[in-house]
Amino acid sequence: MEYTDQPAWKRAVKCAISLGVFSTDQMRRTFPPIAGAAKRGRLVVLYYHSVPPAERELFARQLDMLLRHARPLRSDEELNCLPVGDSVAITFDDGFENFLTQALPELEKRRIPSTVFLIAEGMNREFGSAESSEKLLSLEQVQSLPRRLVSLGSHTLSHPLLTEIEEAVARREIYESRVKLESILDRPVTEFSFPFGGFNQKLVAAARDAGYRRVYTTLPAFAFEDGNDFVIGRVRVDPTDWPMEFRLKLSGAYRWLPIVFSAKRWAIEAARRIWQKPVAQSTTPRSMVR
Repeated sequence: MEYTDQPAWKRAVKCAISLGVFSTDQMRRTFPPIAGAAKRGRLVVLYYHSVPPAERELFARQLDMLLRHARPLRSDEELNCLPVGDSVAITFDDGFENFLTQALPELEKRRIPSTVFLIAEGMNREFGSAESSEKLLSLEQVQSLPRRLVSLGSHTLSHPLLTEIEEAVARREIYESRVKLESILDRPVTEFSFPFGGFNQKLVAAARDAGYRRVYTTLPAFAFEDGNDFVIGRVRVDPTDWPMEFRLKLSGAYRWLPIVFSAKRWAIEAARRIWQKPVAQSTTPRSMVR
């Protein structure tokens, strides 16, 4: 949800609001409402896309900050009982080749686990817009990833916006991508992330039916606040995030954004209903109209 090609003023506003959320969180944790109450563990799931060579050093600095403030966890672990303190899970959508060449060496150096969501029919292909396409990992490269640090999930067969295609086609994208990946990788694929963050309850049900253990959105939220959750929110991060921006995302302080998104959708729908409402016929007699 957070893109660094947004205007700087918009990022600054979001950062300022998130700083207020962070400050409130810190106060609540310092002075819990019940004396002696145990502090609950919190998990934030981050997601990256690409780590270009020019941004590798920035990415490495983010990992160092992460280790100072949180405990890295694998997303495919049993996470319904979180350790006390702040934890983080790192995920990557699409499976770009620079995950292997740029991101993984920095993750291995720090022993930080991660999950890569793969486009099942996209391996070894160019992916992205005509102006800025990048190469995806090949099957051989995916098979070479160290299992002790890298888990693999599905990102559909062909990366469509699932909410904009027929339900039967969406179900095929969700189910057959898992089957295909398990077949060619010879390992279980139990996690799924929605392309472009597009999902609804029918798609969530389709993912359950397809046999996934968890699905991931692009809505910032704390993960596993209600126990063994099926739908997990994530926070988008980029290597080019400002240090303060990244620190606030790492803490979960951007979780207010979905409330704004929901309010915006409600306002748009309300306005659409008002404008589409038929104009009532005038009851004023013609003789009175001048």
